[in-house]
Amino acid sequence: MSDTASTPTPDAAHARGNKRDRDDEHLGGHWLLAKLGKRVLRPGGRKLTGWMVDRARPTGARVVEFAPGLGLTARELLDRHPASYVGVDEDAVAVAATAEAIGDAGRVVTAKAHDTGLDDGCADVVVGEAMLTMQGDRGKAAIIEEAHRLLAAGGRYAIHELALAPDDVAEEVKEDLRKQLARSIKVNARPLTVAEWTGLFESHGFRVVEARTTAMGLLDPRQMLDDEGPAGVARIAANLARNPAARKRVLGMREVFTRNAEHLRAVSLICEKTLAPGHEITFAEGVAAGADSARLTAHDITAEAPAPAEGDRPAIARLASVAGVNLIAMRFTAGQVLPDHKAAHPITVQGIRGTARFIVGDRAEELSPGRLVHLPAMVGHRVEADGDAVLLLSMHTGEPGEDAAG
Repeated sequence: MSDTASTPTPDAAHARGNKRDRDDEHLGGHWLLAKLGKRVLRPGGRKLTGWMVDRARPTGARVVEFAPGLGLTARELLDRHPASYVGVDEDAVAVAATAEAIGDAGRVVTAKAHDTGLDDGCADVVVGEAMLTMQGDRGKAAIIEEAHRLLAAGGRYAIHELALAPDDVAEEVKEDLRKQLARSIKVNARPLTVAEWTGLFESHGFRVVEARTTAMGLLDPRQMLDDEGPAGVARIAANLARNPAARKRVLGMREVFTRNAEHLRAVSLICEKTLAPGHEITFAEGVAAGADSARLTAHDITAEAPAPAEGDRPAIARLASVAGVNLIAMRFTAGQVLPDHKAAHPITVQGIRGTARFIVGDRAEELSPGRLVHLPAMVGHRVEADGDAVLLLSMHTGEPGEDAAG
C-alpha cells in the first residue's frame, strides 16, 4: 500500500455515514487526514499504541484486532510474535491494506466488529483503536460484548480511544464539546471520561487492570513529527498548500482540539475478561466451594508444544496465562529463527527437547534439555535452532495472584 496522499484510511469507515467520495468540505476528519497523507490516526499517537501493545502481552497469544486500519498496529502486534493474528474490518480498503501489511503472518476477515463470525473463546487478546469513540451507546456495548464473547477466560481487551477530562467534567461541557467535534470532524464522536470508559467495561464483564492517559495530540506538531517523521509532515504540508478547502478544514479541527485541550485526552485501557459480566469469582469464594485443587495447573510441555510450522519461524503456542506468569511453548525445526526482539517483561527460557541457541549481543547460550536462561525486560535477543527443539518461555508479568501475600 502506498503512503501517498491518495491513500485512504479504513479507520473512518467506523464513523456512520462517511463516504470516500464526499468532497473535502464534508469528508469525515479521519478520511480527510488520510487523503492528505497522514498515516497515524490514533489520538495518543504511536507512543500510546506502543504502550498498549506491550501491556496487552500479545507474545504467544491468539490476537484479534478490530478495525486494523492500514495495518500499522497489526505490524506492532506481529513484532511481538503472537501465536496467531486475525484482523476484522467491514471495509474492503482496510481488509486489503492490512492483508498487504501483514503478508502471510496472519489473516484478515471482512466482518463487523460487533458481529465477527469468529468462534467463542478463540482469542487471548482483542485490540481496538479509535473506533469505539465513534459509536453511540448501543454500538459501544455491542462491540464490547463481542470482544467478551471472543476472549477466553482471563483474556485481555486493549483499547486506545479519545477521552474527556476530568472525570467530573460538567455535562453541559461534554455536550458542547461533542457538538464542536461533530461540526469540525463531520463525525458524531462520543468520547467518555476515563471513569465512564471504566464503568462501561466493568458493566460488560471486564475489569480494568491498567490505564494510561496522554495529551490528545492528533494534530500537535511534535506528535506529528514523532508519528509521521519529517518526510511525512512535509508531504502533509505540501498537500495542504495545494488544497485550500482541506487546509481550512484541518485548521478548523486543530482549533477545536487546541481550544478544548484541557478536556481532551487520549486513553488506553487494558481490560481483563472476568468469568461473567459484572462478577468474578474471588479466592474466598473458591475456597468456600472446595475449589482449591482446581487452582493447580499442570502441563506436559513436550505433548502440548505446537506442531512444527512451515517457513523460517518457529511454531508458538500459549499454554497458560496465570497469576504472575505466561507460559508459552515454542517448537523449532532446523534453520528456524526467532529474530531479534524485546519482551515487555522479564523472561526465562528453558530447553525441553533438542538444542537451540539463545543469543544476546555477541553471547550465545546453548539451551539443551534442563538448561535455562533468564533475561530482564526490554533486552534485545534472538533464538536459533539447527535441528528440532522445544523450548518453554515463561514471561514474568509480576501480577500477584488472588492468594498472594502482600
